Amino acid sequence: MIPDAMQLDWSLFAVALGGALVTWLTRIGGPWLITRVRLGPAASAALEATPGAVLVALVAPSALSRPSDALAAAFVCLIARRVPMVVAVAGGVAMVVLLRWLL
Repeated sequence: MIPDAMQLDWSLFAVALGGALVTWLTRIGGPWLITRVRLGPAASAALEATPGAVLVALVAPSALSRPSDALAAAFVCLIARRVPMVVAVAGGVAMVVLLRWLL
């Protein structure tokens, strides 16, 4: 006999499967749609700026919460133009760890 906690709830399984399908469709649908729609210069500029805007929206609340995080964000801003983004992000993470340990 299987305990109740180990039995599969089909409605939850269907919700999880539906969520995965919707996520996959948006991931595939965006690039598919972009290849079929001609964008103007303003829309192209907005789409090119979106990744940076999303990154700032994720980082800014943390950077404003602690002085160590603000210093780390400033460090990333200084090095991001000179090194690849992956290196800048890794440097930022290392700087957060170091400054939180020191401060």
